[in-house]
Amino acid sequence: MNKQELRAGGLVAKPGEKVQGFMTVTGTDYQMPATLVNGTGEGKTILLTAGIHGGEYPCIQAAIELGRELQPEKVKGQIIIVHIVNPPAFNARLSYINPLDEKNINRLFPGDPKGTISQQIAWFITQELQGQADFYVDMHGGDIHEELPPYAYYPGVASAEVVAASRAVVVKLDVDFIVKSSATTGAYNSAAIRGLPCILMERGSSGLWSPREVELYKKDLLTVLGVQGLIEGYDSVPDKESMEITKAVYLDSTCSGCWYPAVKVKETVKKGQKIGEIRDFFGEVLETFYADFDSIILFVTSSLAIGQGDAIITYGI
Repeated sequence: MNKQELRAGGLVAKPGEKVQGFMTVTGTDYQMPATLVNGTGEGKTILLTAGIHGGEYPCIQAAIELGRELQPEKVKGQIIIVHIVNPPAFNARLSYINPLDEKNINRLFPGDPKGTISQQIAWFITQELQGQADFYVDMHGGDIHEELPPYAYYPGVASAEVVAASRAVVVKLDVDFIVKSSATTGAYNSAAIRGLPCILMERGSSGLWSPREVELYKKDLLTVLGVQGLIEGYDSVPDKESMEITKAVYLDSTCSGCWYPAVKVKETVKKGQKIGEIRDFFGEVLETFYADFDSIILFVTSSLAIGQGDAIITYGI
């Protein structure tokens, strides 16, 4: 029998108990809806966070539904689910930023306990939530201006043990692509560098959601829990084999203006092929982008408006 209490942000779940409520970021009055599931058997502690970006809806709805559906008597171990890390952005229907300080929480990890509210949120997740976890899932999807297929990342900049443990989980997911990340920023990459196996999941597109997408999201989350030994019956072979991407290019805009992609998500492109351009408000071309190598398109910004430094396209092989 599990005898350890599960504590996070002021919420406490005793062994065999599920608690739902608002966890509070230490030292602030900022609150995030969450579920703690403290299973009846011994096992790992798994952290799931959704809604670091408030316009990514399938992951948020999946977290809400999974929080309602999971029951302690069916769990060996402990599960922390943060339904929405960024409620102010969700309520305001904003992409990326937290409107309280106009910062992107996902670019601030591991955070700062004395910084702005978004930096404090990142610090809280790092220290209090990731700090007690054995595995972490950072849940994302296509934000209001993003078009992408279902895919997942695993960290590439971490110890060999962390990379292997993360990849062993991601290959079980039912997604189109799995990508080995070369980045060092973001909630999951920061966790991996500090020794926590983790993945980032993407499902949904253009700030929309559907019951089907949510069901598929939950299926993958249950697979993670199954692979980690917390629940039974979900450590299965995925319905399709994912294409693994080990080299990816993430293009950002170098200027503001209007963005015109020349390719679509999942389209294959050749080296030197035009993949998009930015024009000014009079239709004059400011910059044109070309593929550096034969590859497949993983992500495209779908909005006409583009700002300097915004992500515009990702491709890889």
